[in-house]
Amino acid sequence: MKKLLYGFSLFALCLALGYLSYTYLSGKFELIGVFLSGFCFGIFLMFLKLNVKNDKINLYKRELEKESVVSDESSARVKVLESKIQVLEKALENAIKSK
Repeated sequence: MKKLLYGFSLFALCLALGYLSYTYLSGKFELIGVFLSGFCFGIFLMFLKLNVKNDKINLYKRELEKESVVSDESSARVKVLESKIQVLEKALENAIKSK
């Protein structure tokens, strides 16, 4: 929500500067107004691009965390199964020795 509000305010600022430079400024100040409007619009476009990239990075981080949890879970299962096998092997050895 905060990102959306920030992006909308940047876009509104670009529009306002463009409108003001087009209607009220004349002569050499008109060029300054157009420059500032273009500069703000460039900041707005870069904000959108960075916002999309940050969302992709966060999604990738979540996927990596899920994969690490799954691999930890799998290694824990393997350890449990190995300990069960060792217990069964000892029980089998004890059963063979007692006969």
